[in-house]
Amino acid sequence: MKKICTVTLIGRPNVGKSSLLNKLINYDLSIISKHVQTTRDQIRGIYNDNQCQFIFLDTPGIHKGKNLLSEKLNQKSYQALEESDLVMFLFPANEEIGKGDKYILHRIKDAQVNNVIGIITKIDLIKNKDILEEKVNQLKELGFKRILGVGFEHDQTYKDVINEIKNYAYDGECLYEEDEFTDVPMRFIAKEIIRENALQYLYDELPHSIAVEITEFIESEKEQIPYNIQAILYVKKESQKGILIGKGAQMIKKISMNARQKMEKIFDHKVYLNVSVKVNENWVDDETKIKQMGY
Repeated sequence: MKKICTVTLIGRPNVGKSSLLNKLINYDLSIISKHVQTTRDQIRGIYNDNQCQFIFLDTPGIHKGKNLLSEKLNQKSYQALEESDLVMFLFPANEEIGKGDKYILHRIKDAQVNNVIGIITKIDLIKNKDILEEKVNQLKELGFKRILGVGFEHDQTYKDVINEIKNYAYDGECLYEEDEFTDVPMRFIAKEIIRENALQYLYDELPHSIAVEITEFIESEKEQIPYNIQAILYVKKESQKGILIGKGAQMIKKISMNARQKMEKIFDHKVYLNVSVKVNENWVDDETKIKQMGY
């Protein structure tokens, strides 16, 4: 028996949801990027200590949809509200509260969520305390009674978030084992690592076109035998395939090498990774293809 709480992290794209999740569970689970549609899944991260187990739901950033995929991602974020004991609305210290933020708050209100706290992210980017105080007052005007700030240069702020969640926790049976940090399988993490590296190099050229499928993931208990991972990187147009492969296949080699190195670090095991490139015509606007891509 522990203190249990399910916490949804919600906000616009690039407000720091994935960064906060990774920090709280002390693991690089979610992709971190400055771009829209980086997080495409409702990813669960698990925090454990001697007294508590908290389940964090990292949601796709809510944004104005330009295609069917965008609409599906927004729906995933709204659905997470229904599973929550606590909702954390994230807002960056270095930005102004806009229509997008107010729309999300309206959806939270419609979901009749009882427990909502405001999290001002990226406070280490603001050196003027008056500016931070102004952000706090803006959130208070929007109805927040409890507001916290977090920043990479301030480790204590993340401990404060954990301590705050304890105020909303209740006695219950643990849903996960002590050593679990997520409920997603290793092949999902592998997929996200490949997509993260592709986005890192090609976001400007292929902003929302990239999807990854892991076609084979063979584990090995023997240290000297690497995991065998076969993957396909999809784009939505034939003209994008050459961009992803690159001259002399240099781009796909760079993506694959960096992804493999990160997998080996996270999995603590040698990895053999083979990534091929295919076209899935206009998959971002085809409901059947979106489901096939796992969204």
